Amino acid sequence: MKTRSNVRKLSPDEIEEFLRSQKVGTLSMNDGEKSYAVPLAYFYDGEQIYLTIGGEGRKMAYIKKNQNVCFVVCWIPPDFGLKKMTWKSVVCDGVIAQLTDPEGITRAVRTGEKHLKMPEGTWDKMLEMTLKKPEASNFWGITISQRGGQGVEDFKEEFIEES
Repeated sequence: MKTRSNVRKLSPDEIEEFLRSQKVGTLSMNDGEKSYAVPLAYFYDGEQIYLTIGGEGRKMAYIKKNQNVCFVVCWIPPDFGLKKMTWKSVVCDGVIAQLTDPEGITRAVRTGEKHLKMPEGTWDKMLEMTLKKPEASNFWGITISQRGGQGVEDFKEEFIEES
C-alpha cells in the first residue's frame, strides 16, 4: 500500500525563519554503537547552531567519540490533535565543536542574547568568566553541512492500493 499526503518541503527562507524563531531542539548523537538524543535550548545566527553543554556526562562521552551530529527542531500548535494536525520540523546535519577561541565564544554569547530577546550585555558576566579560561568553555557550535525541513497545515493522508 502506498500513501500520499499534503506534507510539503520548506523553502530555504522558511527553514531560516523557523530556526531563528524557535528556542529548543533535539541534539542526536551516536557513539558508534548506540544513539542518544537530548532536548536542548539553542541559539542560531544564520550560520551555526549554538548550544551550552557542560564538561562531563553522557553527552560529552558521545561527542568525544563522534562529532557528527543531527539537530532537530519541531513545532506543533497548542491545539494539535485529531481536528488540527499542523506541524513543522527542520533537520540539520553537521559537526559539533567546542568553542574555545574568544571571538567564537563572544559570537555565541551575543547570538544567545539576541535569539532569546535579551538586551546585549545581559550575559557579560558569563562571557567574562568564560574568557578567563576559554579552553573550559561550555559553548559549542554545530557547523551545518546539510539541512532540510517539512511542514503541513491540516494534515491529510490517503492510502492507495497497489495493483
